[in-house]
Amino acid sequence: MDQNNSLQPGLIIDQRFKLLKRIGSGSFGIVYLTFDLDEKEYCAAKFENRNMQMRMMNREILILKQLKGINGFPELIHNGKDRQYSYYMSTLLGDNLEVLLKKCGGRFSLQTTLQLSIQLIDRLEVFHSMNFIHRDIKPENFLISKEDSSIVYLIDFGLSKYYRANDGKHIEFSQKTGVIGTARYASINTLQWMEQSRRDDLESLGYMLIYFIKGELPWSNVKIIEKEEKYDQILQIKMGIPLSQLCFNLPKCFIHYFQHVKSLLFQQQPNYSHLRNLFENQLQEYDHQLYDWELKQLEMQKQDILIDPNSIPNIRLQTEIDLVPPVDEEGEAFHLKQDNQHNLKFMKQLHEKYFDHNTYKNNDDVQFQKNTSIEPKSQATSKQNNYQISNHTLIQVESQPFIQNNPNSFTKRKDSKSYTSFKQSQEHKENRKFRQSNDDYDLDMANDDGPNLDLKNLEVNYFLK
Repeated sequence: MDQNNSLQPGLIIDQRFKLLKRIGSGSFGIVYLTFDLDEKEYCAAKFENRNMQMRMMNREILILKQLKGINGFPELIHNGKDRQYSYYMSTLLGDNLEVLLKKCGGRFSLQTTLQLSIQLIDRLEVFHSMNFIHRDIKPENFLISKEDSSIVYLIDFGLSKYYRANDGKHIEFSQKTGVIGTARYASINTLQWMEQSRRDDLESLGYMLIYFIKGELPWSNVKIIEKEEKYDQILQIKMGIPLSQLCFNLPKCFIHYFQHVKSLLFQQQPNYSHLRNLFENQLQEYDHQLYDWELKQLEMQKQDILIDPNSIPNIRLQTEIDLVPPVDEEGEAFHLKQDNQHNLKFMKQLHEKYFDHNTYKNNDDVQFQKNTSIEPKSQATSKQNNYQISNHTLIQVESQPFIQNNPNSFTKRKDSKSYTSFKQSQEHKENRKFRQSNDDYDLDMANDDGPNLDLKNLEVNYFLK
């Protein structure tokens, strides 16, 4: 079955989730803007073709289940599989940091980078405390919240793995057979094919912060086509450049950050509090807490538009070839009846020709706002108590109703330095409640049994894959 033709707007998955628009794709999956018909809210649905040789989704699903309820990580709403796809639905998030960087002219200000560093260190500390390492730290894997654009989420756990068992035993150091992750931000040890640990995630984060401020890295313009030669060239540059040159014209906190991270032994626990304090102390010089993309949004007064799910006809009936069927409790696909299949196109034409959107707006506007508004779930936000709540109003664009979020004016917080001294400390304390040992399991077993695995019965087999 052709992947692009089977997944399309209007398709309803598991009689609950309606696909609205394709919003992303990559080597390991396709992401759709999706509407939850039961909860009346938007979410993101990610699909992975089960015929792919390298399957990552089941690993992601199992990790998301372990991260449930922790601030700064997407919530797993639903997951399943059919004969062709594995899929899951999770929290709908905003732009990633790479997209935001381009919107801000290719560079972030020093203040925004300092604020990001504090928050992202906290994300990695929480993730590491759950016995995971990420192994693919890059701007594309950090997304802002749609409810509060100052909160950044860590996503994409397809390359993540356990570095420590629930009994506290750390994996052994070993030589790998290739590079896992993205070469631009990969640590020196990773590019030397060494087993990764917590220090490597933090080193990658350091390179990413330099990239945010300068807009490039010394090895960004390596043009070699062959992957192995390119990786080797990047490695040589990273090993040869002194920290004073890498952090040229930057505050000393960046040099001190790399000095600590590069001094860590393979199994040594990083001093996350020390690393955060380096950037917090530097941030005290600034008087406001808005990120660059928030200031940009104020200048442009950009309006966030989401598709009205009722403007897209439901597609519940498909041919057997194109059907992405729901699955039962055992994971087996079952089929919907094919009655009135021939009427689908005709009904769609009637909908487009005779549907009176203006009447729909006048009669159902109040109820529609109630059903489709996105209610904030996080209590650890920095602006929801300071900014006026945005109103969702229905507008008509090209004869299709949309939901438009008209942002009201922002109000400046009086205690401007509380961003680092209060919000981050409170969020850090709240996340600490979740930092506890977890029953470990072999993530590679997920490719066999998928989302039906019972986490309580999984045992540790090995960690080196």
